Amino acid sequence: MTYIPPEILQPIQQLVYRSCLFMNDESWKDYLALCDPQSFRYRVTNYSPEIRKDQVWADRDFKAMKASFDLLPRHNSDRSKLTRQVSIYTVDYDDGAREANVVSALTVYRTQLDGVNSYIDSGQTSLYAVGLYKDRIKVTDDAAKLMERVVQLDTRQLDIGSHKPF
Repeated sequence: MTYIPPEILQPIQQLVYRSCLFMNDESWKDYLALCDPQSFRYRVTNYSPEIRKDQVWADRDFKAMKASFDLLPRHNSDRSKLTRQVSIYTVDYDDGAREANVVSALTVYRTQLDGVNSYIDSGQTSLYAVGLYKDRIKVTDDAAKLMERVVQLDTRQLDIGSHKPF
């Protein structure tokens, strides 16, 4: 294990945690401000044992991610609140490239806004998805920027109408 100085590690950790806070609040503009516009790539993947292959559910660059955020209000989506919780497992830092590869555990909870029986389901919180974030982060003198986020889901069954990113 290589020692990472606090002045490098702290911005990396803050970036990962802030990205979740902004997504939880649906502050898409603030989330995109954490990303490097030239190199950012966002992918959602999982492994399907039925076909014995990796699947890619989403693959977007910065421009496509912004466009999908802009379209979210127009989607017929589940309006339930998603709460992302992460725990950073590893940070591997390359001092020469000033880049970090970060692996974090991801747990997403959903709090029902409505349901089939809204008087029963409304306000109920349940586990929605689990997986990993695999982030590539550029560290500059000014700040850390997200260059790539791969959401590697273990969960493969999601409800219809959810278009929100993880």
